Amino acid sequence: MVEEFVPVQELGKSLKEVPKNYIAPEDKIPVVNEPGKSVPVVDLCDFDLSPKQHERVVHEIATASSEWGFFQVINHGIDVAKPQRASMDFFELPKEEKLKYAAKEYGFKSDGYGSKISNADDAVLLWRDYLFLCTSPKRNLDNWPTQPPEYKEAMSGLADDFLMLAKKVLGFLSEGVDLPTDYFEKCFGIPNQSILTNYYPGCPEPDKVLGFMPHSDFGGLTLLLQDGVPGLQVLKNNTWVVVEPIPGAITINISDLLELMSNGRYRSVIHRVQVNASRPRMSIACNYSCSFDSGVAPAPELIDEEHPQLYKPVNFGDYVQAVVKKGPTGKSYMLINHDSKPEYMLFQKH
Repeated sequence: MVEEFVPVQELGKSLKEVPKNYIAPEDKIPVVNEPGKSVPVVDLCDFDLSPKQHERVVHEIATASSEWGFFQVINHGIDVAKPQRASMDFFELPKEEKLKYAAKEYGFKSDGYGSKISNADDAVLLWRDYLFLCTSPKRNLDNWPTQPPEYKEAMSGLADDFLMLAKKVLGFLSEGVDLPTDYFEKCFGIPNQSILTNYYPGCPEPDKVLGFMPHSDFGGLTLLLQDGVPGLQVLKNNTWVVVEPIPGAITINISDLLELMSNGRYRSVIHRVQVNASRPRMSIACNYSCSFDSGVAPAPELIDEEHPQLYKPVNFGDYVQAVVKKGPTGKSYMLINHDSKPEYMLFQKH
């Protein structure tokens, strides 16, 4: 069970200084925010792809996933405006209404509204509130907010659309390493899918806090809707690169399980979220993973003399619990070939 909490959104309305338990460790890594130096953008052409266009999409997604671990897709055929509006309307409700849906457990084990995600006593608190929804294999709409009235329909529809898009992207990723189109989808089996809506209020001292600590995602694939406010940053060549919001685009990143399955061909990279002083920011993230009792291992087809096995098999449920216990910081991993550890995995934990 979790203790009662004061939403960060409420703190931001009255405080002039940030409480000590929200102050993040100092980070001296430089930030790059320049046009043309953000993550790659892939045009999906509403999936009306000629053979040549299909080949282009596979190449662009595979290259972006190998070099960046992140990319944005446009012309994906998903209506993003309705769920974004419904989600913002939820966070604009009175505090008392939102607290009716307070999460009952840490670690995203149940639907609910909250702020703290780790049960670690020494975890730095994040400058954000969230609403978490389990969307597959089970979807209990009775636990979802009844206000605004269109919320359930909008978010359930987004969950279905994200599920479809994730499977198509997994197909492109499978082909990108010369595996059958359905290879990675079969590895995940019946997917474990969830949606996490993050609300980052304006902060009186934004340079002292983080909306999300530097971390890699522990699932398989993450699909993200950003609003028009920058905040997401990706670690590339020891530099924080701002992921510029593109209206209507969906940001996709490789998560830990897919890096493990691909034996390191695709990269699950460190990223974080910064906040600002005046403008709230909201994002909607979808996590596509396998069932918690699944064993996950590198694809045997991707292991040979030139590509030795980099990771040991893991139980996904045990892996998630380890992340929740210490909080999602740094890169938590199960390398077995330490001499082959890539530079980007040597990033120091905060």
